[in-house]
This record gives sequence, structure tokens and C-alpha cells, in this order.
Amino acid sequence: SENLLRIISRSADKNNIMANDTFERVEKKFWMNAQQFRQMEPVLLEHMKVDQYGRTTIHNVYCDTDDYYLIRRSIEGPDFKEKLRIRSYSGFSEDANVFVEIKRKLNGVGYKRRIEIPLSRLDDLMNGKNIDCANPQIEKELHEFVNRYHPNPKVYITYERIAMFEKGQNGHTDHMAHMEDQGLRITLDRNIRCRVFTERADLNRETFPAIDDDSMVLMEVKAPGFMPEWLVNEMSRLKIYHSSFSKVGTCFTKFIAPHLTAGEQAD
Repeated sequence: SENLLRIISRSADKNNIMANDTFERVEKKFWMNAQQFRQMEPVLLEHMKVDQYGRTTIHNVYCDTDDYYLIRRSIEGPDFKEKLRIRSYSGFSEDANVFVEIKRKLNGVGYKRRIEIPLSRLDDLMNGKNIDCANPQIEKELHEFVNRYHPNPKVYITYERIAMFEKGQNGHTDHMAHMEDQGLRITLDRNIRCRVFTERADLNRETFPAIDDDSMVLMEVKAPGFMPEWLVNEMSRLKIYHSSFSKVGTCFTKFIAPHLTAGEQAD
């Protein structure tokens, strides 16, 4: 694997705390236009509570093979798919921690295995070195994923997010508390922007809108089982329908696939 640390940032503080997470949940996405969102918002606030961080900016780097096998495979809609993502809630600054995540989906159920590490240890992890994280099993799975696909950073995606948890829960569903797999959780994403991630890419470099209408809101419902009746009824009333939208798949289709040669697009 190429030097991911050099690509993403300079060294970070090695003393940052590490953490791990494992999630299993049903995830469904729904697009809302501005009018639908205005009507849905008070209903959400009646049943849900915004987490303590309010509106945040999410930074993601998706890793893939040189021929984008993982993204292309995902777009085909198989029963099983997986991807490797590096996520930060504060940007990729020198003192940032990042989440390194394996995301898998099997028959519509999402599984996420992740560890939180200082950015300074990312290159070691991606090159098969033992970083002594809090969950050695997930670290082993990450090494196996890297050895299988030899992925490199390919796509950078950022967006604004509001995360909500169902009232009656303890409220610690934010990313720092590592409780987002408990109960119903809804995220609202806006201003989704992306670009190709190249070796000389600067995270402050211009990004491009994933969709043409920036007033649209992507609602993602994440639940350990079925969606609650109040939510199903309100979406039915407002004619809000399920979408198979993929942020990274859309970025690939719009900005990467048109520039690939026929040989690069072939399996």
C-alpha cells in the first residue's frame, strides 16, 4: 500500500485515545425536497432529539482498488458488498483522530466494524503493522481486507450532517460516545460534495456537488429492527419514498467513470 499518511496529512499526536465500534442495523435512505423536509421536521423533533453536536461536517475518504472494483461491485447491487472508509469528524488535521471502517451489507442489513486511531498510526495499519488498538479482532479484519484488495485512497466526500436519536434513549448517540447502534437513529445530510482523491490532493481543494439540487435533504434511518409506525405513516403521507442512493457510487458515476478507459471499467 502506498503511504496513506503522507497522502492524507502529516503526522498526528500519537497519544490520542483509540476506540472501537461494531454496529449491526437496518439502514434505509430517503430523499426529501425542501417542502417535504419543512413538514417532516416538526414530526421528527416530536419523537427525536438532535445529538449534542448539532450540525457537523463529515469528512470521508473511500479506499478502493486501482480499477475501482469495490465501488463498481456495490453499484451492481449484489446481496453482499463491502467497502473501506476513513472518516473524520474534525477534518484531517495534524492532531486529528480518524475512524477506519469496514462497512458491509448483506441482504439489506448493514454491518460496520471500526476502530478509532490517531492519524499518525494510519499508515502503519494500512501496511500490516500491529498498532495495538483496543480491539485486536477488528484490527485483524482490517489487515485481512487490505491484504485482499490492496486499496488506496480514491474518493473524498464531505457533507453537513445532523444526527438525531429517539427520545427516551440515553442521548449518547454521538460519534465520540460510540453508542450510535442503540435504538432508532436518524441522520439528515445536506450539501453532499465530492471529488477524486489524488496523491497531491489538498482537502481544502474544490469539491463538486453530488446532486444538482442543493436544497434536497438525504434522510437515513438506522434501526436495529423495523421503523416505528409514526415514521412510516408520516413518510407515506408526505410521499417520501425509499432511495438506493449511494454517495460514493454517485460520485464515481458522475466524476470518475466517464474518464475511465474501456479496459479500466472491465472486470
